[in-house]
Amino acid sequence: MKKLLVTFFLIFLIIPTLYANGERDTLYILNTTDIHGSILPYDYIKDEPAEYGLVKVYTRIKEFKDKYDNVVLLDCGDLLQGNPYAYYFNRIDTSDVHPIIQTMNYIGYDAFAVGNHEIELGVDTYTKARDTSDFPWLSANAALDDGSTYFEPYTILETVGIKIGILGLTTPGIPTMLDSTYYPGITWKDMVASAQQYSPKLRDSVDVLIGIFHAGFDAQEDKYKEELFGLPVANASGLVAERVPGFDVVFGGHSHRVNPRDTIITIRDSTTLKMISGSHAWGLGIAKIVLEKRNGKWKVIEKTGWIEQAKDFPPSREILVLNEPYHKKVISFFRTPIALNKEIITTENARFEDSPIPELINRVQLHLTEADISLSPVFSTRLVIPADTIRIKDVYAMYPYENTLKMIEMTGEQLVDYLEYCANYYVYENDSLSTNPDMAGYNYDMAEGISYTIDVREQPGSRIKNVTFLKTAEPIDPEMIYTVALNSYRANGGGGHLKAIGIDEPKVLYSSETDLRNLIIDYLKEQEIFEANCDNNWHIVQ
Repeated sequence: MKKLLVTFFLIFLIIPTLYANGERDTLYILNTTDIHGSILPYDYIKDEPAEYGLVKVYTRIKEFKDKYDNVVLLDCGDLLQGNPYAYYFNRIDTSDVHPIIQTMNYIGYDAFAVGNHEIELGVDTYTKARDTSDFPWLSANAALDDGSTYFEPYTILETVGIKIGILGLTTPGIPTMLDSTYYPGITWKDMVASAQQYSPKLRDSVDVLIGIFHAGFDAQEDKYKEELFGLPVANASGLVAERVPGFDVVFGGHSHRVNPRDTIITIRDSTTLKMISGSHAWGLGIAKIVLEKRNGKWKVIEKTGWIEQAKDFPPSREILVLNEPYHKKVISFFRTPIALNKEIITTENARFEDSPIPELINRVQLHLTEADISLSPVFSTRLVIPADTIRIKDVYAMYPYENTLKMIEMTGEQLVDYLEYCANYYVYENDSLSTNPDMAGYNYDMAEGISYTIDVREQPGSRIKNVTFLKTAEPIDPEMIYTVALNSYRANGGGGHLKAIGIDEPKVLYSSETDLRNLIIDYLKEQEIFEANCDNNWHIVQ
């Protein structure tokens, strides 16, 4: 009898242990990225409602938070720049907490990876935004000389008994976009090396390890930043997932891609789940992580990832009400008339023939700097400016970025090489002209102050012909030094143009304090009437 009681007692002890080892729980990680100010479902450039926006995504976020205990909400950066709503409260009305930060706080974000466009706002603006956020700003590779980091490298959260480590990283390609005054004292370190530095310590102290990285998954994208500048891989999210053990999920950003798209990914081994949820609050990334208790510790046994689109969710009344007064301010400002336009202007063929919009940008740059030559891209080939009043919103459509204006020096030879670099945009095969898929359209610059032809029948590197300096009507002198106006992105090395022609550190003769969009607005106000013409100073030969 005594032996029987002992047996029953042992069974009584063993059964709970076996049961505990089989205990399971589920964690949901929700992710957004590259929101670029898109809080409300409104396109401020077109001045009409849109199908995207965090106000719609929040409806789905709230459903998850109401239904499940273990929900974590993360963002991968480029939040505070990119549309008029963001700009207005970055630069015009800065008296209070930024409405976008206020909205993120209300929604309840748990962590945020710093993007390059946060840095573009300048130290004062991004520091204020960080300090008024109820969630940590993470960037483990924003290194300072003393070995610390400017932003927190990681954070550890705990839901209902599950510990989650979150490591943040930022694309180290920032030095090709911005000069160091935007990030004093910061060196943007290699993403893989930075992840290797922190992940072992984090992995040992958490049940789940998540990466939120403001960088894409294609390591070949922006390859010039490595080859010409010697910088670490700019889009290394995929490399971290492949080379650094321990990450359960890596969420990427920066590239505006969507992965997985129109499918669901399920992983039941140690392979890292890789996801990226588009841009402008287009969708919500969802990672479902199933854990099982083994020997008293949680182990991830399954990861499933998918993307849900914002257009499928109704807008949240709460977020609409919260942002309505700010929305009215922005609408009123961006509808402000600045000049009259007499005819419809389109940029549809602006990269194949001289066109009024890049002509306007170059004209403004020449006017303000008194440079010999000006260089500028056109940023969209879908732009239509009606024959009507030009408003502030129209200029933001022409020039969507917050670049400033600079003037540098180039020799005539370097200028021609610069144009040859731009001419790589064209592909000519079988008597047909197309564009190079490996060269972004915004990296194709057009010149003013000279005339020239682009003979696409020739091999790349030998296409620029008949370059004439219009001030003298003489051929460009290869050895003469010319002053050249261009945007700050290009002057800082963006696109690789200057490095490609042998300019490592350009001699800057002029640098505006105001961004180019507002310089264009001021110019149009002075003109009152926009004369939509161009001098046809360049053309393509095929």
